[in-house]
This record gives sequence, structure tokens and C-alpha cells, in this order.
Amino acid sequence: MQRWRLGWIGLLVARSASAQRPMTPDDVLQIRQVSDAQISPDGRWVAYVVSAADLEQNSQNTDIWLVASTGGTPVRLTSNPKPDGQPRWSPDGKWIAFVSAREERAQIWLVRPNGGEPEKLTTGKAAVQAIYWSPDGKRIAYLAPRELTAEEERKQQGKDDAEVVDHNFRMNRLWIVDVISKKPTEAVPGDDHVTDARWSPDGSQIAYTVTPTPKADDGSRSDLVILDVATSATRKLWENAGPDNAPRWSPDGKWIAFLTRGDTLRAIGQQQLAVIPAVGGKPRLVAKNFLYQAGPPIWSPDGLALLFAASVRTTSQLFSVPVVGGEPKALSDYHGVISAATFSADGKVGAVAAGDVHHPNDVFLVKTLTPWQMVKLTDHNPGLKDIALGKSEVIRWRSKDGLEVEGLLVYPVGFDSAMNRSWPTIAFIHGGPSGVWAETFPGSWGNYGQVYAGRGWLSFYPNVRGSSGYGEKFLKANIRDWGGGDYQDIQSGLDYLIKRGLADSTRLAQSGWSYGGYMTAWTLTQTNRFKGVMVGAGLTNMYSMYSTNDLQTTLDNYFGAEPWNDEPSFRRASAMTFIKQARTPTLILHGQQDTRVPIGQAQELYMGLKKNQVPVTLVFFPREGHGLGEPRHQLDKMNREYRFFAKTVLGRDVPEKPELVP
Repeated sequence: MQRWRLGWIGLLVARSASAQRPMTPDDVLQIRQVSDAQISPDGRWVAYVVSAADLEQNSQNTDIWLVASTGGTPVRLTSNPKPDGQPRWSPDGKWIAFVSAREERAQIWLVRPNGGEPEKLTTGKAAVQAIYWSPDGKRIAYLAPRELTAEEERKQQGKDDAEVVDHNFRMNRLWIVDVISKKPTEAVPGDDHVTDARWSPDGSQIAYTVTPTPKADDGSRSDLVILDVATSATRKLWENAGPDNAPRWSPDGKWIAFLTRGDTLRAIGQQQLAVIPAVGGKPRLVAKNFLYQAGPPIWSPDGLALLFAASVRTTSQLFSVPVVGGEPKALSDYHGVISAATFSADGKVGAVAAGDVHHPNDVFLVKTLTPWQMVKLTDHNPGLKDIALGKSEVIRWRSKDGLEVEGLLVYPVGFDSAMNRSWPTIAFIHGGPSGVWAETFPGSWGNYGQVYAGRGWLSFYPNVRGSSGYGEKFLKANIRDWGGGDYQDIQSGLDYLIKRGLADSTRLAQSGWSYGGYMTAWTLTQTNRFKGVMVGAGLTNMYSMYSTNDLQTTLDNYFGAEPWNDEPSFRRASAMTFIKQARTPTLILHGQQDTRVPIGQAQELYMGLKKNQVPVTLVFFPREGHGLGEPRHQLDKMNREYRFFAKTVLGRDVPEKPELVP
């Protein structure tokens, strides 16, 4: 009788699973993305951001939501077709300031947490980028680009708007607005580009981060500056090549914690957590031997410890370290990814956005730190219960040179090891190269492995050498070796999956964006084992890439020289050098306004494949930069890519509007 009962229960479970349906690209776009959890000063409420695609308007609908820290039904505070974001509590908890583009330009708005119509605070001619309340709640510091002069406006309107490269930058300026009078004042004279700011506890000073220009290539040259609010006098906190950023005042205002680095590889190395006297002096490293990259620091209320988030292999965790120095202690042990935490004024409770491989981000209350207690407050994607998801696993293997490499698998829906069969397999290669595949929900236009899982595919996410989350040695392991060990990490991982009987060696595909696109373009010139590849915004000719993109310093660090000073290294690492070896059918996707990886990279690959009689399709997405922001383009990318792989790998024709077919 007991055996019959167990069998009956198993049958019910099977029927329940069969009632679920596979995930589609349309489902991916319907996922609500939860972020920026901000707990109120008294710890009673959490304000946060929810974003969802609006296909009809072809835009992202982003609103501010509110949930009680005791739980209950969340409330949407703002509802507008234009984006609302960056909710920030006033120190007394009576207002939430946020940035909204509901009118012509993004400006600061205020709303009561108990509801009501938002009130507009600023009316500048430039879009507000970031906001910071003063400790007394009477002022808000904010960042906005330099406003156009009357002459510049006249020329712009008359289309007499020729631009001289590296001149007339629209620097971010630091402003302060009085909350009562609504009068803004430009706080900092000069032409530094401000990227982050924090008030001192007494409100008399602001610590902020500057770079020489807004150019992406200058991002690693950041410095820390202190502003005297009353006099507008400024001083650099200390002399360093950079990068230095994320300044955070101690509760007594005597110290500033920040992230720093100062060697010749400033664009790709890990920064370290440091503290420095607020009056200036020499910094002291707080966690010198910490393996991972620390995130922006958070002071404990007593000023004795610093908390920070850090990527740890395929997860992220919250750590604590004594200000006097020592070994950071992991507070959390979460099999997923936790965002940076915010805490109540007394530090007793906090809030994070967190998710894992089977659950998109939601808001969690950090009830206690020791022991770690995290309580889920929201469920913004209840419809996922009707969708069948593939299970996931973290795997490790040895690369060709013996290096241990890690990655993630998403199995086909219904996978059972007893099936004793192999599966069509797609390798997704992340960007960066210092990106990382983490234990997050694979449900976005760039990572939609659960769609493949529902159609009977195995999805493979390798964290090749050069990935973050594994320490500085691993992060630097691909310097002067693009297309070398990193390529072997992918191939050895696939060999491992084939040996395990999971991946079908005759049905392999590869897809990547940015550096993942580079690696995929490189792969198609090195091996013919794949039936089809997708190169997304990929680097294909490192010599021409160097002078046409916006991150020369990064390439200097990876390659050790400019291309004209070491042409062999740049040619050796370029797919175009070996284009005659390519045989694999290729789909190339690229944003037409991409400045990170200019469209010439896609055009070179396309022409090289076409002239060598390799099947190739090139698709440009109008108005898009290095990623895809418009929902219709995101949907097109997912459907187009799957149709391509279904044809090249499975030999199946899938219609423009694919049904739920394997």
C-alpha cells in the first residue's frame, strides 16, 4: 500500500509538471526586474524600482514601489510611461526623492511614502544623473551635465553642430538645490567630471569622485575631492594615478573609506578597500589580502566596521571587516546574487534585492546580520509558477594547461540522468572579458537559457580565465593571451560535457556579446566543431578596433602596447587574421550606434566570411549602442537567434513567430 501511495504521489507531481509550459522569448520580456532596494531610516519600509518591457511603447516602464518591512502587499508609488528611478529617503523618512524623465528631461521629484502626487523639485536644462540628500534633509546634491550655452543651443537648433573630437565635453557638474525654495546652486567651479558624491555627517563638506573627462577611457583615472560647501573651496584627498572612487564618510566625519588602486594596470586590476583621514594623509588598506573585489563600503553605526558586497565565484555575498584591518568575514551564504545592502539609521535591519537561478530578483529584508537572516518581502513574477524551468548546476573542469575553470549549466526541462542521452548544447560566452556568469535567473535578452531549456537544449556558461569573482590572479590570466587560454577553457569545458554524455558533439552552438562576441568570432576561425555561431557586438580585428573604440587604456593593459608598437600581438589575437579558416555558418548582430565596439568590426567579419563563401547574415539594430535597449529589438534578437540555431544545429525551420517547439 505504501509503495502504491508513493507511486500515486509521483504521478501527481508528473502531471503538475506537465501542466507547466516552456518559457518563450515573450515571457522573458514580461519578467519584472527588481532593483535598488532602499530601506527607510526607521527600518519600517523599503522603496525599490521595478522595470518591465512595454512592447506597445517599445520602451522600459520603470516605477517606484514601496513595501513594508513586515511584509504585505507592495504599493506602486509612481506610475508613468517614462522612467522613474533612484528612490532616496529623506533623513526624517517623510519624503522620497527620485529621478524621473516624465517630462522633457530627467529631473528630481519628491513624493510622500503614503502616496499623493509627486512634486517637481528641479527644472534644469540638463538631465539629472544622481541625487544625494544632505544630513539635515534641507538640501539635495545632484549631478547633471553642463548646460548648453545660448550659442550652443542656437547652433544645435540650426543644425550648425559640427563636433570637434575631444573638445567641449559635457562634464557632470555638482549642484545643490534647496528643498524649500527649490533654488539650485552650482557647487563646484571648474571642469572636472563628477561621478559620485557623499555629504559629511555635519553637512559642511561633500566628498566626490572626479575623472578628467566623461570619456569611458578616463574612467580608470578617477580621483577623490573634498568640497567645503560654504566656501566652494576644493582639495584633492590624496595624490594617486587612480582609480579611486566610492568615498564614504565615517559616522564621526573623521575618516573616509573608499576603493583604490594605483599601479600600471589600473583599467583591469581589482581595487582594494582603504581608509584615509578626512583631512588628508596616507591611506591604509583595510583588507589587503582579501581575494575578491570589494564593493563600495558601508560604515557600521559605531564606526568600527565596514560592510561591503563582493562577487564570490558564481555568487555575491555581504562581508564585514574591522576598520583597523583584518580578514573580512562573510555574513551571508546565499546561492545567488545579492545587491549592495542599505540599512536603517540604527543599522539593525537592512534591505537588498536578490535572486538566484530559478527566481528573478525580489526585495528581501535583512533581519539580522549575525546570524544572517534574510526574509523575502515581494513576489513580482508569480506567473513563473506556470512555466517549466530547467535545473541548474555549478560545474568545474580542468583546462588544457591544467587550470581549474568553473561554469554553470542549465539543463533541459525534464532532464533525468537516467535518460542516458546527450543534448544539443549552446555555449554562452560573457562579455568583459572581466564579466562573470553568476547564479542569477537566465531570463534576459542576453541570457535566456531557460528558453533553450524548454526546447530541449543544454546551456553552458563558462567563466573563462579573465573573469571576475575568482581573484586577481585569475582576472589577469588572459593578459597578452586573448584567444589563447580563454579559448581552451571553453573547448575543454565542452569536451568535459561530451565526456559526461551530456553534450552532443554533433549539435553544438556558441553565442556571445561584446568580449563574448570576440571569443565567438575567434572560435569560428579556430575550429569547425560548431554547427552555428552568433557574434554579438564582437571585436574581430584588434588592430582597427584599437583606434575606433572608446577604451584604449583597457586594450593597452591587456595587450601591453599600442598596435603600431606591437603589431604581431594584435594581429595574432584577431579573428580576421585567420578568416580563411572559417567554415561555420554565422549570424552577426550589432547595435548601429555602438561606440564601444564600432560597427566596422561587424562589417569586416561579414565581408571576410561572405568573400570566403561561408554562410553569414549581418543584422544592424538602429538607434542601439553596445547593448539592446528597445524591447522590440530584444525580442527580435532572441527569436532570430533561436531560428538560426534551430536551422543550423537541428536542421529545423522555425517560423517567424515560433510555437513552443523543441
